[in-house]
Parts: sequence; structure tokens; C-alpha cells
Amino acid sequence: MSIDTRSKIVFCLLIVWLLSGVSLAIAKPKEVDYLGLAALMVRDGHYERAVQALESVNMEQEGFDFARFHTLTGLVNLKLQRYAEAIASLEQALEEGQDEAQIYIYLAQAAYRNGDYQKALDALASGGPEVLQSSPAIVLMKSYIHWLLGDEEAAWQALELGEQSFTDEAPFARRKVFMLVDLGLYQEAARHGIDYLERFEPGADDYVAIGEALRQAGQSRVGLSFLELGRIRYPDNERLLLALAKIYADLKQYVTAATMMEQAAALGGDYLVDAAELYRRAGQLGRALFINEKVLDQEKKLKQRLAILLDAEMFENAELMAESLSRHGLLEDDEIRYALAYAAFKAGHFVAANDHLDVITKPSLFRKATALRKAMSVCGDDVWRCL
Repeated sequence: MSIDTRSKIVFCLLIVWLLSGVSLAIAKPKEVDYLGLAALMVRDGHYERAVQALESVNMEQEGFDFARFHTLTGLVNLKLQRYAEAIASLEQALEEGQDEAQIYIYLAQAAYRNGDYQKALDALASGGPEVLQSSPAIVLMKSYIHWLLGDEEAAWQALELGEQSFTDEAPFARRKVFMLVDLGLYQEAARHGIDYLERFEPGADDYVAIGEALRQAGQSRVGLSFLELGRIRYPDNERLLLALAKIYADLKQYVTAATMMEQAAALGGDYLVDAAELYRRAGQLGRALFINEKVLDQEKKLKQRLAILLDAEMFENAELMAESLSRHGLLEDDEIRYALAYAAFKAGHFVAANDHLDVITKPSLFRKATALRKAMSVCGDDVWRCL
């Protein structure tokens, strides 16, 4: 074969190849599956991008899956906290033939978040037993919905069902304790609380939650027993120590409360001001001053120190704080000014007392300031009569 012949063959093949490329280039591109893309976005948690994909869906195409479209739209709206829109889309999915149990769970969650509690219950009921057996969280939601609707018996029964279906799950027994507290059945709450703590592996937060619930219900002594049990297991837990301090303060056991605050402060918390205040309430003013000395916040420290010195009737020491208080801008506070005026009055320094009273502008202090001036005028030159 001659060189010319071979060249012609190569040239023809090149033309064929180029023409086939052109035909491929002008072929109609395959339509993007935006519905499938939206499903992938939902699976990966990219809900805003899923919205864009759903907006691009061609619903005019033959055999379009409307049930899937509305399900995905409802789920995306649920995740984006657009609960009313989620309800509408999920109900549309049901009308289009969607009948999986999960759709009823989504609908119940959206209705619950939207405050439509009866719709949420209806959705759970429509889904059948499979829905309530899907997870402990769904049963807890059902119980809480009944509680919000004022049906305490149904709420309790839901918890019973949860305990039977999920025997190793602690939240049902825990929720029972709080229900009993809310119902004012404190002895039953205590009994169930002990049972809960014995059956499961409670954390420090469990002890705090039960003790605090009882404290807020006015049952501080019952709550105290739970918190002390917790302290035995978690002696260095800050939240437990703070809860104990509150409950001991409620019981007017201020020294013990102050001790709890000191221990919490030793763990790194900013509680020394609170500890000093509790010692002040207990009348242990020396200890209060000692703890106050360690406070880092200078404004809080100075204000509290002034109050402690007045309680201790150390009036001259209190009066000498004026310079420090001024450096920190605290003399702008009329309450501080009046406290210094009173300290100066009790120390027999009437001129200094009047100087402080002269700059007070707070109307609520005028009566007290007037009474103090009157007392000083009565004493006159016999200062000892006012001491």
C-alpha cells in the first residue's frame, strides 16, 4: 500500500471520529434526578441544599413519585423547624399513599413541636403499635403530650408501657419521679426516686435533678436526702455541692451551706462571695471577713466587706473604706454613700456623715437620711449619746 493511500485512510478515519464526537456533543443531556439528589442531601444533613434540590424537581414528568417528594419536603421542613409546613407536607404524603410507620413519627414530632398536641397523639395512634415500639423517645413524647393535655393517668400509663417495652431504659423511671413531685405525691416520689437510683447507674445530674425538684416543691428535707446520697458517690461534683448549699440555706443551716460553697469554690468556681454571705447570715462575721479577703472581684469584695463590718459594728473600719470604694467608683452608689454615712455617724464623726448624706439623690433614701440628720441634731455636742 502506497503512502498516499495510507494517508487517505487515516484522513477518513479522523473525519469519522470527529463527526462521532460532534454527534455526542449535540446529544440531549440526561435529566438530573433532583429528587434523588434531595434524598442524598437529607441523608447527609444538608437540609438547606435539599430545599434547593426539591425546588428544582420537575413534577410534570411521567410517573413522578409525589409520595416521596412530599415525604422529603416534610422531613426537610421538620429539620429546619418549619413545623406548620412540615405538617402540611407530611399529611400530603399520606394522601399520596405513603404508609410507612416513620411518616407518622415525623408527623407526630412536627405536631408536637408546633404545639398541636392532639394531632401528635392522633399521628402516633394512626401509626399503630410499630410506632410506639420504635424508640424510647417516642414513648416519652407520648407520655409528655398526655401530661400537657392534663391527662395524668394516660401519661403514667405511657411510662408503664415504656418500662415494659424498654426494660433497660432509665428515662421512664426517672420521669415517674418528676411526675409524682409535680402531683404533690412527695413520699411516692421519694420511694420511686430511691428505686430509680438502685436500678440504674445514676449520674451526679440525676441526684441534683431529683433533689432540686423536691426543693422547688417545698420538700427541702426530702430533697436533701437524695443530694447527700449523691455527695457520697460524687464528693467533688460542683453541681451537687451548689444544690446542697441551696437546700441547706433553705433550711437556715447557713454554716453548712457556706461550707458547701467553699468546697465548690475550691474546685474552681467563683463562689467565695456566696460563701462569705452565708457566713454573714450565720453570724460568723470573722469567718465571713476571712473568706471575703480571698474574693478576686474587687467591687463585690468591697461592697460585701462594708456590709460585714457594719454587721460587726466595726464602724471606724467601715468608714476607712471610703478611699478604696472611691477608687473603684462605688461612691456613685447612694446605698454605699448611706452606709458610709451611717458608719461615720456611729463612729461619732458627724461632719463626715453629713458630707456623705449631702450627695445622696436617691428618693428612697431621703427618709433614712433625714432620720439620720435628725438623730445627729438631737445629739448635738454630746456625741456619746448617739454611740
